[in-house]
Amino acid sequence: MLTPKKTFEFCIFLYFVFTLSSCFGQEKTIKLNGKVQSISNDVLFVLIVNKNSKKSTITDSLGQFTIEVKLKDSLRFTAVQYQTKEISITSKIFLEKLLVVDLVDNVINLNEVTVTPYNLTGKIDLDIERLAIAPSVTSSVLGLPNADVEKMSQSERLLIEADRGKYMRFYVIALTINTHKILNKLSGRTDRMKGMVARDKNMEIEKEIIAKFSKKTMSESFKIPEEKIDGFLTFCLSQTDFSELSKATNTEEIWEYLKLKSIAFKEQGFIKKE
Repeated sequence: MLTPKKTFEFCIFLYFVFTLSSCFGQEKTIKLNGKVQSISNDVLFVLIVNKNSKKSTITDSLGQFTIEVKLKDSLRFTAVQYQTKEISITSKIFLEKLLVVDLVDNVINLNEVTVTPYNLTGKIDLDIERLAIAPSVTSSVLGLPNADVEKMSQSERLLIEADRGKYMRFYVIALTINTHKILNKLSGRTDRMKGMVARDKNMEIEKEIIAKFSKKTMSESFKIPEEKIDGFLTFCLSQTDFSELSKATNTEEIWEYLKLKSIAFKEQGFIKKE
């Protein structure tokens, strides 16, 4: 039987054990993978700052980012088009190593202004006849060359600019070296542009997936909580074979891919077992 003194010493020992464990846990640093998302705006170049360590990073064209954090650190998300948001690293976020952040548009309210230069009645059919609006003049209407060529994304244009031309050109009496292309290749800029183009294509695939299957449908079918579906899609985007979905010929192929990845998502512990 323990004496009061022994009991007191044992309690003191347990106190120090738990205190030290807590301290070590808070000092541990992990790499947190995350994704910033918004319904209406671009998610590229959102600034994320760890207010505790002062380290920072920015999101890529998909809104994805990676940053080092400790338990109870505070992350601040800022961009001109969004309201600033701060998130504390809770035990749940720390253990899952995954964070999905919804940002709210930074709407600037202006005073209402009413302009009626043509004495409009408010009745669309009458106003159109009175205004005699001419058809829009576009390159397609004018029949200009290349009018129907598909527009390239910013990433694709940057890649063409970085990787244009051949490395060397031989002429009759001279050799011309494409230093622009070589420097872009050596500095890694060309590879970064290729990565951005690939991410843009993956983002288009993700949009198609969300358009085809609702989050509720995926949640119920794959047994993944609906609030975890964004994290699941982020997990799919990180897979090396995700871009292969662009070659899928039917909806069934895409569904089977998602079903297979949902198993891996749960096996890797992104969802806590009840």
